[in-house]
Amino acid sequence: MLDNFKVSTQWSRRMNSLKLWLTLRVHGRRAYEEHMHRQLGLAADFAGWVRSSEHFELASPQVLPIINFRVKLPGASDEQVHSANETVVHEATRDGQHWISTTFVNGRSVIRVMVISYLTSERNLEELSDALSTAVSRMTTLRASP
Repeated sequence: MLDNFKVSTQWSRRMNSLKLWLTLRVHGRRAYEEHMHRQLGLAADFAGWVRSSEHFELASPQVLPIINFRVKLPGASDEQVHSANETVVHEATRDGQHWISTTFVNGRSVIRVMVISYLTSERNLEELSDALSTAVSRMTTLRASP
């Protein structure tokens, strides 16, 4: 039988604090703060895009690098909005270029975008917004067809 203490310094639990300590030690506090500020800025820009979109609406205020929004379907039931959110996410992520998900916030279905990778750029979020717009337009067209 394998003893965990021979494999890892953390024994059987994750040692998340080591990751933070090492990042701060290697890059410094200022670099870490700048990175967090950059992620928050990207998220705020994306939330701005959602606010100006004719197809989507924010489902909750954006205060972290997490944006929760939903497909605008005036007069639709929660189940219809959930179905639309699922369809849009499936379509926008089908090519494997984007990773977003659906979840529930305060009992309501939302699409969740999290800006967590240090590799995320403005271009990535522009491509995501294009993919979301295309997906919702395609869904709207299919639903309108007889």
